[in-house]
Order: sequence, then structure tokens, then C-alpha cells
Amino acid sequence: MYHQHFNIIPSTQIYLKDNLETLKSKQKNVLISCSEQTQGIGRRGNCWDTYPNSLAMSFTLKPNENATLTPLEIGLITINYFKKKFNKDLFLKWPNDLLTSDGKKCGGILCQYVDQETVVVGLGINLGKIEAPEKSSYRHGLGSVDQTLELKTFDQEKISNELYNNLLLERFESPKDLKESFNKHCFHMNKDVFIFEDEKDHIGKFIGIGDNGEALVDIDSTIHSFLSSSLTILN
Repeated sequence: MYHQHFNIIPSTQIYLKDNLETLKSKQKNVLISCSEQTQGIGRRGNCWDTYPNSLAMSFTLKPNENATLTPLEIGLITINYFKKKFNKDLFLKWPNDLLTSDGKKCGGILCQYVDQETVVVGLGINLGKIEAPEKSSYRHGLGSVDQTLELKTFDQEKISNELYNNLLLERFESPKDLKESFNKHCFHMNKDVFIFEDEKDHIGKFIGIGDNGEALVDIDSTIHSFLSSSLTILN
């Protein structure tokens, strides 16, 4: 594994993408982490807000055999790591958000497929104490893994390294195991959700994921599937 840590950088994701071939010539598994990120990238081209006491990292990973399951697999392995490391329970919001036990967003995952051997992943996590701005656009609130942690009590570079090693070594053996783990860690299982896809609004009950990681939603007793959408929890 090749790990490069910056004190401050505009975006770990942009740096990794711009230097991918050079970095992969050193080692196929590449991790870029930082202490402070000033121009983080979120899903659908949005900005990822970076706060003090957080982790910002980007890395290469071999996609899941079913590539569309990759973000969910990364989320589940990340949840398992923080449970072991800090004894904190986190949950997933489909398709790529990490939530605290009270449903506040504390992390996000961005995957960009390169080829059959490589996906470039961006992972941002509010790890420690955070003060949410008075006016924020977070539909489910803003949270962190452990509000008691501050930078003086943890090492961003070390934790990024440990988490990446877990992501390399603790892959799921089968789609069945992954789906079962998702069902246990999905915050909105059997809850009403709002999904926006193809310029249309959809409201129904979230009942799980399909073989490709698509959201399965019961709308008026008919099961609809959504592969790449935004989801809001309604209750």
C-alpha cells in the first residue's frame, strides 16, 4: 500500500484522479489522506463540507464483483471498523451516506469507476466534536461518530491508514452476506422514504436492496426499483 498524507489539500479526490497512473506505478493500492481539505467533492458534483475533527481520504479499490454494490460494501466495512475502534454504532442511508444512531449524517462515500480492477473512492467522515452551522442544508441533520473526540485525542493519518487496510482485507464473501449486513445496518428499513429519480417524485416504503444494490420501494403495493437516486427519510 502507498499512503500519502497532506496537512492541507484542496481535494484528496482530485489529487488522486489527476495523479492516478503515477501513484499506481508505486503500488496498486493507493491512499491519499489529509488533515484539512478545502474543496471536498460530494455526490452529483456537490461540495463536501469538511469540518475540524474529521477524516478526508481518497483511495483505489478493486470494485465488488458486482460493481454497483461497491459503495454499500465500503459503507458496511467502514461501519464495522468504527464499531471495533470506538464502539460506536453507525448506519447506512441508501445509497452512500453514513448516519449516527439518531439519524444524523456523519459521512459520505463517492465512487468513480475506472476499470475492472480500479474504482477511485472518496470518503469523508465527521469523526469527532463538531458544531453544525446555524443554517445548514442537511436534510437529516449533521452529526459525528463521537462528539467527545477532538484532534488532540486521535491521529487522522493513522486512522485513515487503519480504515483503508480494513477496506482492503475485509471484503464480503458473497452478495448474500452483503445484503444481510445491509438489512441490519440500514437506518430506514421499512420506513417511508421520498426518492427523486428521472425528474419525478416517488414516495413509498423502503423494503431493502436488490442484487445490484438498487433500492426496493413499495409504492401502493407494487415494488419499484431505483438504482441511482437521492433518498430522503420521511419517518
